[in-house]
Amino acid sequence: MKTNKTSAYVRHDPSEILASLVALKDTRILFVRRVEALVEIWIERIIESPRCPSCGVPAQVKDRPVVRYVDLPCFGEPARVVWRKHRLRCMSHGCSTKSWLFDDHRIAAKNVMLTTRCAKWVTKQVGKGRTVAEVARELHCDWDAVNNAVTVYGGALLEADHKRLNKTVALGLDETSFVKLGRHSHRQYCTTVADVGNHQIIDVLPTRNYVDVAAWIKARPKQWKRRIRYGALDMSAAYAAVFSVVLPHATQVVDPFHAVALANRALDDVRRRVQIEQLGHRGRKDDPLYRIRRSLLRGEERLDEKAAQRLESLLTLGDPNAEVAIAHRVKEFLRDFYRMTGIDDAREALAALVHHSSKKAMSPEIQRLGRSIKRWFDKILNWHTAKVSNGPTEAINNLIKRVKRIGFGFRNFENYRIRVLLYAGKPNWRVLDSIVVQ
Repeated sequence: MKTNKTSAYVRHDPSEILASLVALKDTRILFVRRVEALVEIWIERIIESPRCPSCGVPAQVKDRPVVRYVDLPCFGEPARVVWRKHRLRCMSHGCSTKSWLFDDHRIAAKNVMLTTRCAKWVTKQVGKGRTVAEVARELHCDWDAVNNAVTVYGGALLEADHKRLNKTVALGLDETSFVKLGRHSHRQYCTTVADVGNHQIIDVLPTRNYVDVAAWIKARPKQWKRRIRYGALDMSAAYAAVFSVVLPHATQVVDPFHAVALANRALDDVRRRVQIEQLGHRGRKDDPLYRIRRSLLRGEERLDEKAAQRLESLLTLGDPNAEVAIAHRVKEFLRDFYRMTGIDDAREALAALVHHSSKKAMSPEIQRLGRSIKRWFDKILNWHTAKVSNGPTEAINNLIKRVKRIGFGFRNFENYRIRVLLYAGKPNWRVLDSIVVQ
């Protein structure tokens, strides 16, 4: 008995398969070929009745230059789109436009050697943490081609993504180093501008100079500046001046981490001085104060009973005048200030800390700490009403350091800025699909 066997597959028109590789209207695939390890897709635009863009006179084809663009892998192999372009010339003798090259942004943007779809893909890949070199190896192209595409399309995305900054009410400013210029030169410092409420980086400025940072904020839209209610900062006079001049309505808040860090530094300075006065040398592993150097900086509530007894006994041995012990109590008192819930109690506690720290009987390091707290008194106290911290900016700086690490450093600031904003700026990647780069 015979059975009718039907084919288990559907036949496809080869021309349709080739057309799907490009899928652009008015674009024709000439042929596909393999050249060594690459797949080349030759295409050309269908141009009917071309005219001069200046005078409208019919144009004539002058020559057909061939340009190769890196494309996404095809059939599991690296691919190139080879575009046989049209160079046109005007037939009018009086026209100023002699000749021009017919371009199409859907295929590739000007001065970008990746196809548009490939350029958008590499921008997403690098923006999510991959290195430029890694993506270039995958596409079998050079580093410059990928980096140029990321710079062009990444910059266009950041420019077009306006909604990214529409929710900012608390602005944070902090500094980070960019690159060491020369073997014996100082580091160049940048300013990180962050939305500390939404844990998002806004921009990176190539300076920490007051005038430049203030000019950047001043150039923002008025509506955006009106929304800023709080300004988070470390104890930087330059950043405080920026907020005071450009955003006078914003409440300035000193970050708790930096205030406690200042007390920790004062405590450590006292310990080092007492160590040298008592023993005549810097700390060694068997010296009492050196053995508790880390315990002194740790929060008192984090010490168990054994560690607390050890701290007390070694302070008795190495600190006969109780200078280190007093500095330790000052540091803990400042930490207690941040745990208070009432603004009135917090104000009284901070005022008492300033008063006691300023007494002549106190060590010079604690007196200096008291003067600093007095100078920043209102901004430190504002934390109890605003509850705004510059911690998100510090966290963003860690992300920035990761970008620098995987990039093995940067020399070009614009490349650095775009890479940082794509990775830590939380851009809306859906906007990238609709971006047109001519």
